[in-house]
Amino acid sequence: MERKLIGEKMKIVMTLSNPFKPDPRVYKEARSLIKHGHDVTIIAWDREGKYPTEENFEGIKIKRIKLRSKYGNFSDFALKLPLFYLKALKILLKENFDAIHTHDFDTAFLGFLIKKLKRKRWIYDIHDLYESLVERENKLASKIISHLDSWIIKRSDNIIVVNKRFIKILRERGRKEKIIVVMNTISPIKLPIKKNREFTIFYAGVLSEGRFIIEMIDIAKKLGIKIKIAGSGKLLEEVKKRCYDKCRFLGYVSHDNSLKELSRSHVTFAIYDPSTKNNQLASPNKLFEAMALKTPLLVTEGSVMEEIVKRGKCGLGVKYSKNDAKQKLLYLINNPKYIKKMGHNGKKVFLAKYTWEKMENRLLRLYEGLK
Repeated sequence: MERKLIGEKMKIVMTLSNPFKPDPRVYKEARSLIKHGHDVTIIAWDREGKYPTEENFEGIKIKRIKLRSKYGNFSDFALKLPLFYLKALKILLKENFDAIHTHDFDTAFLGFLIKKLKRKRWIYDIHDLYESLVERENKLASKIISHLDSWIIKRSDNIIVVNKRFIKILRERGRKEKIIVVMNTISPIKLPIKKNREFTIFYAGVLSEGRFIIEMIDIAKKLGIKIKIAGSGKLLEEVKKRCYDKCRFLGYVSHDNSLKELSRSHVTFAIYDPSTKNNQLASPNKLFEAMALKTPLLVTEGSVMEEIVKRGKCGLGVKYSKNDAKQKLLYLINNPKYIKKMGHNGKKVFLAKYTWEKMENRLLRLYEGLK
């Protein structure tokens, strides 16, 4: 297998099953690599058929494959995936690069094929426990994916995961080495932090079932407290219908405005349905944004997020139930000094352990080791 000379920069190609509009995690990794002299091309699947076929986005070269496929429909996705592979392989076999970096299970086999056909280094970047995402829709497909993933994780040169709990899963499946953690975190946020006078809950993100959104609106109404909701999704109309005098639906807001709302709020929540295993493993951007902006979090009991907020003393774990969430909220409302203390704790531990710059260093060391 070819090796680059130490100190020489690399040409890296990434594969992605969304249009990159942009995908936050992929964007951060690509920008970090480019910032340090590497060349990055992303081959992305434009499932909506509405983005430029080729584009240069902040130095990232993007080549999109236009192939329509419905979101949230596993059968349609599985039917179109082989066509995406054929089109992606056609591009990959012509491209000149040193390493392939595949994002998630649905593009992992491209990495395996390119490693065999072109003898290139292959990094497998695992964002989610993929079988868990399709389990409710198709249990047989979930089992097949689990077996295939157990096979493929042993064949990549290096693996990137989003937190340490994934390492335990990989080791149980036979992958013992060359695994690094690059968390879905952020750079420090330069924003003045001034909390609202009235106790305020804030949520921004996808409006879908399993995220405790309607439940939290109902709890806030019973407690007579202010809640702000931002985002879009299947529950859009239901959120509008449930709003009351102190519930404000903001619709879609920019990321900057979302951060401003978060900085002014007293608490936010990331309470995901624990019956989906991937929800227990999640450690999303919003967790670290809240920590950076001194906003305590309510998170699912038993999840990776609870481990982080308990260790950092910057939030509370709650059962996936209205009663427990209500009790935890009442505790926070009645203890404003504790809210302030948790806010300070969150920012302190974020700066010490979780900034993107720390994750960037891990990523760069991985690529240095490939040369």
